[in-house]
Amino acid sequence: MSLKRFGLVLAVLSVVAGFAMAGDGLAPKPGEQRRIANPGVRIDEKLDAQVPLDLVFKNENGQDVTLGECINGRPTILVLAYFRCPMNCTDVLNGLTDAMRQMPNDFSAGGAYNVLTVSFDEREQPALAKEKKQWYLKDYGRPGAENGWHFLTGKKEPIRQLTDTVGYRFVYDKVYKEYDHLSGIIVLRPDGRVFRYFYGINYGNEQDIQYATTEGFKIGKTTLKLSLVEASDGQVGSLIDKLFLRCYRFDHLERDYRAGSILLVVRIGAVLTVIGLGLGVTYFVRRERRAARQPISAASAIASSETGGTT
Repeated sequence: MSLKRFGLVLAVLSVVAGFAMAGDGLAPKPGEQRRIANPGVRIDEKLDAQVPLDLVFKNENGQDVTLGECINGRPTILVLAYFRCPMNCTDVLNGLTDAMRQMPNDFSAGGAYNVLTVSFDEREQPALAKEKKQWYLKDYGRPGAENGWHFLTGKKEPIRQLTDTVGYRFVYDKVYKEYDHLSGIIVLRPDGRVFRYFYGINYGNEQDIQYATTEGFKIGKTTLKLSLVEASDGQVGSLIDKLFLRCYRFDHLERDYRAGSILLVVRIGAVLTVIGLGLGVTYFVRRERRAARQPISAASAIASSETGGTT
């Protein structure tokens, strides 16, 4: 067999093998989970990092807006995603919407906090962002959210600056023709500083946060709502939320809420005790005064009747 003919046979066999692999499910499919994790895909937590508020993006209507205008002095949930994502991004947005619906009606997007969903795919356009926003506003179903939930697209450089600032690392996979990235959301302070990271796709109720220590991995607990209240320094949230955060602080080393000051807790207990005693004393004093007036009133009535009988 000549060398030329041998090369042709190898080429044919390679094509046949490729079809066989695809038929057996060995070739990647859109949305299929990757078998090997990319070490370049990660989230490097950068607590207290200042998000550049002057970065310019396009909102869902195609207008230029800055991150500062979107945050607008409120605690903000930052979601980094891309709108054509076949898997994780949709799960993240669905999980966030579910968690937001679990919060009280007086603690809603556009009021107590804002939500900022930014596409990290520079090829995506405002029309797609608008479609996504309409869908999730309808799913969320609370009035006023349209003013506080922003869906942005942008150019490569502002996207890079934002993702670098918050430590969000993603890679475009040419084999799968989609972005490889982790799932999570980030809570920002009203001034745009990074406050807390949440991982996974479920954010309702109490959350477990895994973190590394010299002794291995540990689990701490918090909630998305309390994190927003805490990020605002008590500017939003109910009185109970604020009292809870007044007595407790989130320990960023232990990743859990712990007594912030034993003396403060004791003082609050003492004040409540004094108030209770004061109310109790007031109640008994008033009751005794009413009881003391009743015999006098009765005696006056008897005297009045006897005087009336003699005249």
